[in-house]
Amino acid sequence: MKRYKVIFTASAQADIERSYGWGSRKWGKEQAQAWVRELRKISSHQLAVIPQGFPLAPENEEAPVEIRQLIVGRYRVLFTIKEKNVFVLHVRGAFSDRTKAESSEE
Repeated sequence: MKRYKVIFTASAQADIERSYGWGSRKWGKEQAQAWVRELRKISSHQLAVIPQGFPLAPENEEAPVEIRQLIVGRYRVLFTIKEKNVFVLHVRGAFSDRTKAESSEE
């Protein structure tokens, strides 16, 4: 079975750090750390094996490359596939404003 290398981009890392900061204030550091570990574990395991099995993300319509999504709890893990690599682009909460997030990247 073909395995892919899963790479979290700087923007995905920043998304996770923001969510961790919110979670540590809301639930405490231990629970926030457990959430980060679980998110990374699920994302890495599933995307390493079957990244093409996940649906196209709504953002795909506006992107020059194919964008897919993996749902983990209430979060969407947005990624693209290039050769044997899966690049995690963003980790967005269910209530994220897509246009606000995109305008902050410019």
